[in-house]
Amino acid sequence: MIDRPAPEALTPDQITALVDYARQHGRSWKSRLAREWRAVSASADLHRLRNTHDPAWLTTFRLDSLTRKG
Repeated sequence: MIDRPAPEALTPDQITALVDYARQHGRSWKSRLAREWRAVSASADLHRLRNTHDPAWLTTFRLDSLTRKG
């Protein structure tokens, strides 16, 4: 396994894109987004997120983690 540096914090635009995508696609939003990343068909904001955070990051990411800061 390759050690990768921790991803940078999400930008406000990335957070908005993720939340909007999750609301639009419901419970299966992560698997759908992963498919779009593989097919290079995600929106520009979400594809940049793939490039900065790596597809494996998506499997551990939780939307509720955005509200548990502090």
